[in-house]
Amino acid sequence: MSTDTFRLQYLARSAAGVPRDLVNSLVLSRFKAIRPTVLIYNCTFVCDARCEMCGNWKMGDRKSDMTLDQLDGVMAHDFWGAVENLNISGGEPTTRNDLPEMVELFFRRLPRIRKIGVNTTGLTPHRAIPMLTRIVEFCAEKNVLLSVRVSLDGIGDIHNQVRQVKAGFDKACQTIDAMQALAEKHANFQFGLAATIFAMNLEESDKLLAWAKSRRLDIVFNMLRFTENMLNNKSLEEQIQFRQREKDFMRRFFLDRVSEESVLSGQAFMYLHYADMIANGYHRTMPCPFQRQGLLLNPEGNLFYCENSEKLGNVLDESAESLYFKVANLAHRDVLLDKVCPTCLSPCQVNVGAMKQVVPYVKFLRRAYQVKHDPARHLETIPPVR
Repeated sequence: MSTDTFRLQYLARSAAGVPRDLVNSLVLSRFKAIRPTVLIYNCTFVCDARCEMCGNWKMGDRKSDMTLDQLDGVMAHDFWGAVENLNISGGEPTTRNDLPEMVELFFRRLPRIRKIGVNTTGLTPHRAIPMLTRIVEFCAEKNVLLSVRVSLDGIGDIHNQVRQVKAGFDKACQTIDAMQALAEKHANFQFGLAATIFAMNLEESDKLLAWAKSRRLDIVFNMLRFTENMLNNKSLEEQIQFRQREKDFMRRFFLDRVSEESVLSGQAFMYLHYADMIANGYHRTMPCPFQRQGLLLNPEGNLFYCENSEKLGNVLDESAESLYFKVANLAHRDVLLDKVCPTCLSPCQVNVGAMKQVVPYVKFLRRAYQVKHDPARHLETIPPVR
């Protein structure tokens, strides 16, 4: 299925929730905490890669991961009834043999679910392909939109070096080929690639883009960021943080992507704001659903408002609802909004955040149209820093 067709399906399903989103964003969330509509679940930190820019694999401990029964107990609560978008990440999700059952559990427990996303290295195709195939077929049967992305950070040896896996590129390609074939059979399934740009693979970006285009593969590029809750990589910041050369390259690269992408694309939204932040001294202009209606749940049950928040508590000790609405935790979220959000680079669910904040999204569409047709106008379109 084409990426544009999938986007149209997602936009059509999201349109049904626009009235509720308007009430939530313009009224309710200003006066009280509302239930989460977005959830990221890092189902394990066990990983089959040893990535240069991520430290999650160092924390991998299967004995600490919540079991399926424990997860079911956590999710068996009306609190989760507003969640519409779920992303399952890690570590490497396919190292969990119960991943298909996990997706089925979430379908039962999240009555408003519209879209499920799964991130994978694709490095163990013998395990990943049958597991992901089962998930694709289940979501097709239940008419749930599913997006799967294989992480690919270069062509050939560069990818192997970034992931520190022998023949990693060839293994990932086996998974890529299988998922691409599945996407042609199922209208609810979008498949693509994800790449993280940093100094080690900077020069590979254009090659990787050309490689993906030659194979009709959708690809999304992310800027490297440093966050403990999501990537466990703050200790690497001094070593691999961006220098001016990388910043200049990426601003040009992301503006080129805006010129190529549809203005309705979540990628275009993200790329334009990446370029904004590089140009304006890293002041965030992207809306984010985690500011008011998102949660991050880690494998051992630790709960966070987002990848930059302090731990709210553990859902095995206290209910997610109690932790989410606790006065002290909400006060912490207000501090995040004031102190951390203004410079946060996280791209997590920015397209969801855009559509749930209708006015900023309309402004973005106008800006994206201008920049798409005349990238030289980018600087004059950047919103002023507050």
